[in-house]
Amino acid sequence: MIIRNIAFAVVGLSVLLASPLAAQQTVSRGTNLSADAAGDGRIAIDLAGDIWIVPPRGGTAKRLTPNLKSAQRPRWSPDASEIAYQAVSQGLQGIWIYSFDTGESRHIGRGSSFDMHPAWHPDGERLVYASDAAGAGLDLWEVDLSSGLHWRLSDRPGDESDAAWSADGRDLVYVHRHAEGWSLILRRHGLPEEILLSAADRLAGPSWRPDGSLISYFRAGEAGPVVEIVILAQPRLVRKYARGEAYGMAPVSWLDRHRMVYTADGIIRQRLFNAWTSSTLPFQATIEAEEPESLAQRPERRPLPSIDEPDGRLIVHATRMFDGVGVGYQVDRDIIIDGGRITAVEPHSDRSDAIVIDMGDLTVLPGFIDSLANLPHLTGEFGDRSGPLLLASGITTIVGLAGESERLNAVWSGKAMPGPRLLNEADWPPPRLQSVADSMTPGLAALLQSRQGRLVRSSAPVPRRFSEPLDLKARASAFVLGSYQNGLPPGIALHAEFRALVAAGLKPEQSLKAAGVNAAAALRLDPLIGRIGVGAAADLVFVDGDPLSGIEAALNVVAVVRNGRFFSVRGLLDRVNIAESVE
Repeated sequence: MIIRNIAFAVVGLSVLLASPLAAQQTVSRGTNLSADAAGDGRIAIDLAGDIWIVPPRGGTAKRLTPNLKSAQRPRWSPDASEIAYQAVSQGLQGIWIYSFDTGESRHIGRGSSFDMHPAWHPDGERLVYASDAAGAGLDLWEVDLSSGLHWRLSDRPGDESDAAWSADGRDLVYVHRHAEGWSLILRRHGLPEEILLSAADRLAGPSWRPDGSLISYFRAGEAGPVVEIVILAQPRLVRKYARGEAYGMAPVSWLDRHRMVYTADGIIRQRLFNAWTSSTLPFQATIEAEEPESLAQRPERRPLPSIDEPDGRLIVHATRMFDGVGVGYQVDRDIIIDGGRITAVEPHSDRSDAIVIDMGDLTVLPGFIDSLANLPHLTGEFGDRSGPLLLASGITTIVGLAGESERLNAVWSGKAMPGPRLLNEADWPPPRLQSVADSMTPGLAALLQSRQGRLVRSSAPVPRRFSEPLDLKARASAFVLGSYQNGLPPGIALHAEFRALVAAGLKPEQSLKAAGVNAAAALRLDPLIGRIGVGAAADLVFVDGDPLSGIEAALNVVAVVRNGRFFSVRGLLDRVNIAESVE
């Protein structure tokens, strides 16, 4: 595997839910949408990787940023003259500020760190943000905008993020994650820090009520995210506030002490504090439908290798789907595929205008990306037949060493002997990283005795690389997955790395992102691959089980969709004439 502290934000990227691609698309919702309201009621949102402004009562949204494809978490300045946001530019995740006076954005940062989650101080002269600039996880930093000076506000073990100032600028609240626990920390002016609450569930998006009487935040529980509040009385009171919506987990925006704006179910919602229900603030955004390949057509890049595409429209009904970007599963979704691309992700409905694949209660994942694999280890024994073997492990994109990539791509792109799209290392150089899997990886013996392990006759243990187990939790969002160096044949090698990352402290969800959006970002192919979203290549993996609860389930591949074409694992293994090992 390959790991690297890459400077890409892979948290909360917006994915459009829209009709099939055309010259222009008008959309009215998004996934992982974030919103922030100005004092005059205007609302800034992140949609399709850009920052947009929605009128106070809803309506037509206006795009501010120039087709960045990565802008997130907009935050209005106190005087509503500027908007701070996070975005990737030239390979670095940083903080940017858009000025309405100039119509341009400027970068705020030192150019060498991973910076995210900007929040304004009420004086409008400072920003607090999370950064790994110190090299030991995320800490809170503050920057004086007039002088450009940065200083560190926190230095706890683990990660600190999601900071928010009180309306008077005296108190700060933020989220702290250490090991498997989450905390909400309050820093009162002149007083020691106070842990408001601790939880095993993820906490996110704290926000102050303007009068300073309480703090709202999100808790990602087993039943889905809920809104909770901490009433700043003595003793502190924690209360559940709202549930039953698919919250975006970005901070609630308080218009005043009675009204709040937030996002849920991909739309903007408003709620009175004492109300049981919310109302929708509708918007429409017209998006220029650019071919996703534009990211891969830079001078230093070649287009993605062409792969056989089916005729007609295909719909996959996903009872449970992990889109590779957000948190947890989406349920009962229809993934609409046309011409090898995902054109929409919508709530399930009865459809008669297309072929519908319904795999029951299987889990649907984005196709796995192996950012560098030792293909000769596999092709030396199986030759062209290694393509179906790789697909049967869920790998739909693979980076291989220079050599026979052009010929293998030609063979694997069809239906007779299918395989993953093969990217030549010379054209898509992977990060220079090191494997994590070795003989100490838990579950390695079971992996070698699995169906895939027996197929490739891999019984030798992976060489021992580390004298003690690794702890990688501090950089959970910064890994890219590849398998070249762990000594196992591709396919099972990638799954060994999945298990090694989880053993080292990452959640299964983070491990899957390392072979998904993280890898796509490192290869500069996001959002083409690594996610289930509009415009992405239709690469899907159907697994039996719950891989977000146990990463071992990711190996239980039942079927694969590669570029819109469906393959069962039984059929793939039949193509390599290994009948005794098929399901």
